[in-house]
Amino acid sequence: MSIYADVVLLINFIMNSIILVVTAYAAGISFCWKRLLMTAVAGGVYTLVGIFPEMAIFYSIPGKFLASVVIILLAFGYRSVKLTVTLTGIFFMVSFILGGALLGWMYFIQTEAPYRAGTTIKLSWGNLVAGSVIAIVLILLVVKRLLARMYRYKTFYQARIEYAGQLQEITGMMDTGNGLYSLLGRKPVVLLSLQSALQLLGRQVAVFLTANRPDSWLANLDKCQDSAWLARVEIIPCQSVGGCNMLLGFRPDSITVMSKVGSFYTSEVLIGIYDGTFADGSDCQALLHPALITEINMIKEESTCELPGQ
Repeated sequence: MSIYADVVLLINFIMNSIILVVTAYAAGISFCWKRLLMTAVAGGVYTLVGIFPEMAIFYSIPGKFLASVVIILLAFGYRSVKLTVTLTGIFFMVSFILGGALLGWMYFIQTEAPYRAGTTIKLSWGNLVAGSVIAIVLILLVVKRLLARMYRYKTFYQARIEYAGQLQEITGMMDTGNGLYSLLGRKPVVLLSLQSALQLLGRQVAVFLTANRPDSWLANLDKCQDSAWLARVEIIPCQSVGGCNMLLGFRPDSITVMSKVGSFYTSEVLIGIYDGTFADGSDCQALLHPALITEINMIKEESTCELPGQ
């Protein structure tokens, strides 16, 4: 039997990348693409180590478990013991579903009897792509349902946004459908009501926002006199019923989300200004990103959490 190292590395790089991306999505955390892809390469190298008999210990059950933990730490960094354990568990779950989907797909398209002498299962690039697509769809459907159940009874959270020395206390509603991330740095986006934004931002920004219609904010940005705020402005692409839209966003100093189990502090977030109403009959000023709530549910601390490394 011939083993082509480049083929093994390429296949494992692709599969490792898929597994790590889906793991991050399932956990609702942000990640750095460069770091994740480098980890996927490292996982491929780990696979090649198995051709050396003296390295067999790394393929024992404890060795595989340790390698999985190391991969999680390399891809996402250390955030907390509980989050690391959770990410490792999700990593195994995604790996098992992906492997099962690939095997199931190959058996499904096989036309010969599976136990007939001389019958072999061939892993082609087409089978690899088809099985991966099936697995990803299954995982995303399951994850979406699990996230909806996880947050069903924990909808509203108190949050504090800080910008340029100003603090704004808000009531935010967790929105599992909020999958917005910034174009730069893949930061989760929190949608803030226009009225709350006017109280947080300076007078010049408030004058600009009220003097212009929301659909003309982006086109008339040059009319805003607050250069410090303009330096923090980012455009947020989003999908709506009518098609693709652009939201006006800005980088705050920080946001702290509080709950009964603890609080989560981060500066790696983007605030999108929303001129509509979030929930009828409720005192809701913002839609919180699931990534922020996931951190709270996984880190039970009474004090402010340390900002996770990217």
